[in-house]
Amino acid sequence: MTARLDEVVEADLRPLRELASRTFPLACPPDLDAGVIVAFISEHLSEEAFRAYMESSDHEVLVCRADGGAIVGYVLLVEGTAMDPDCASQVVHRPTTGISKFYVDSEHHGSGVASRMLDDLMARSRQSGVRSVWLATNVANARARRFYVKHGFEPRGNRIFDVGGVANTDVVYELPL
Repeated sequence: MTARLDEVVEADLRPLRELASRTFPLACPPDLDAGVIVAFISEHLSEEAFRAYMESSDHEVLVCRADGGAIVGYVLLVEGTAMDPDCASQVVHRPTTGISKFYVDSEHHGSGVASRMLDDLMARSRQSGVRSVWLATNVANARARRFYVKHGFEPRGNRIFDVGGVANTDVVYELPL
């Protein structure tokens, strides 16, 4: 399957919301209450939220399309360290871009889609002039952590990520470009 990153358009918002609703829970710790997860999705991954990200000058939403145009993954980028200023001291290389969300539909896990998305994202980042990208993922998300380390991300420390009033520990990673 060919997979490519494209700018999100208005017509993508519903399928993007549906994908985000399926994939965000996969990254959460297993003991996190389902109601808290649903509330987070409703607030941060709704069509309205994605529309606001599209319209924001410091966010960028990219979707990964498979052959035929179906959305099988997405990326939400945030300029600099704006998504979590407390992580600013952990990021070594500037300018930087934060990866707030990086998800692939579970049907495509292990297919190479995520690697192709990341390769495309790194090429775009280099062209834009940033010197690194950074992200954070839950300490319990072993699959994601292995993926990021395999692709050259270096651990920089930890942060607390609040999901519905529940403090979750994330590992902060940076990939120098």
